[in-house]
Amino acid sequence: MSHNGAEVNHTIIWKPDGKEMVYIPAGSFLMGSDESRENERPAHTVYVAAFYIDRYPVTNEEYKRFVDATGYPVPYYEVDWANLEEYNWDPETRTPPPGKERHPVVLVRWEDAQAYAAWAGKRLPTEAEWERAARGTDGRRWPWGNEFLLGRCNTRETGINGTTAVDQYSPQGDSPAGVADMVGNVWEWTSSLFRPYPYDPNDGRESLTAGGWRVLRGGSWLNDLDRARCTARLDGDFLFFSNVGFRCAISASEVRLIGENKSYPSA
Repeated sequence: MSHNGAEVNHTIIWKPDGKEMVYIPAGSFLMGSDESRENERPAHTVYVAAFYIDRYPVTNEEYKRFVDATGYPVPYYEVDWANLEEYNWDPETRTPPPGKERHPVVLVRWEDAQAYAAWAGKRLPTEAEWERAARGTDGRRWPWGNEFLLGRCNTRETGINGTTAVDQYSPQGDSPAGVADMVGNVWEWTSSLFRPYPYDPNDGRESLTAGGWRVLRGGSWLNDLDRARCTARLDGDFLFFSNVGFRCAISASEVRLIGENKSYPSA
């Protein structure tokens, strides 16, 4: 690690879905915060094993490859409490909203994110993995440091009032490991159940069959800088929304490297 908190940026291309993934080494980091909301307390040290995480959230064009390959339903809802015209896919042509191909896919439930991850041979990141990838090991508030800077992420402060391309704020808004779009743009699903801290992966919160709300991380275009932080947590007490997406992860022990920078799931 360098003096400014940057980490060696080692990436691979994950063959099943073609996404770039960033390596996060094993080790301990500071999780949570004593300076903000009650559900982020207490700050505590957590160990995570080595893993890879998608550099960017899953985009509409990437999700289309999944639905084309599997016949899975496309993101489309008609509800009286939200105008989703801007984000609904065309259910007949099964295509995403024009011009948003490189935007994160939204209107995805936790089960939808799980289905994509399974198709791609990956999984959703745990809440601890997500935070480790977002803030590094020095306890920073935002991926780039402890001071909020305009032009580093897509939050309410931008005035855009909608999603943006997943690479629009990269590399200036990247985390120490080089993971992009971790705060703002869309809240991201994790595998973890929404339970109080301290985080313990062995207390049942990582059960994929247990009932309860799953944790969303990172804030979104709809939120201000106080919610779009590395430690902000939201219980996913809804099925879908236009500011919710996801990215995938995989344990390093499950990765088989081929060639210089490509990989497959290990046997």
